[in-house]
Amino acid sequence: MVTGKLFMHAVMRKILIADDHSILRVVIKGVIQDMAFSSVIDEAGDGSQALAKIKSNNYDLAILDISMPGADGFDILRTIRDERLRCRTLIVSFYPERHYALKAFKLGAIGYISKCAPFAEIKNAIHMVADGTRYVPPGIAEEITFDNLRDKMPHERLSQRELQVMLLLARGSSVTDIARDVIISDKTVSTYRSRILKKMDMRTNTELIIYAIHNGLII
Repeated sequence: MVTGKLFMHAVMRKILIADDHSILRVVIKGVIQDMAFSSVIDEAGDGSQALAKIKSNNYDLAILDISMPGADGFDILRTIRDERLRCRTLIVSFYPERHYALKAFKLGAIGYISKCAPFAEIKNAIHMVADGTRYVPPGIAEEITFDNLRDKMPHERLSQRELQVMLLLARGSSVTDIARDVIISDKTVSTYRSRILKKMDMRTNTELIIYAIHNGLII
């Protein structure tokens, strides 16, 4: 009789490794091939290629680097979330764990692991995420709680001055008008605008207007 655990290991998994460094793809591929479960492994050398493959293939797991040409790991996570693509994701990165891991989890990643971690830990992370279990690095497990992961409203991420500028932009004020009203330079207003759009994960003033109206921030 085959137990549930062994049956899970016997299932063929389709896995994508996306990293712009070929040697790291080889290393991660070797880690996977040394594991207990069967797998079909695909590779992508940049973010745009990875996104195209994720959209056209039914991957069980995508292992993503954060920093890649074309689209970074966070862009890919946003697309998977926004387009409701069914693909578990594990971020593997050189970036410091706490800040980037928290952002990755908020965008829907199932796990985050440092490329500097021991192979045994990387194997464990891949195994857990492939089975649908969240993997949090041991060093930050106590810091990342459900309270950390609960998303704030986008405008709640702004400072008081950023919120002021955002509301003026949402009301249709120009950069010059805002600079005059708030008594700062046009350049400073433009800097605030860029920062606001980034924090709110938006790209245009129109998105700000729609958001502000929908959430009752302006009439």
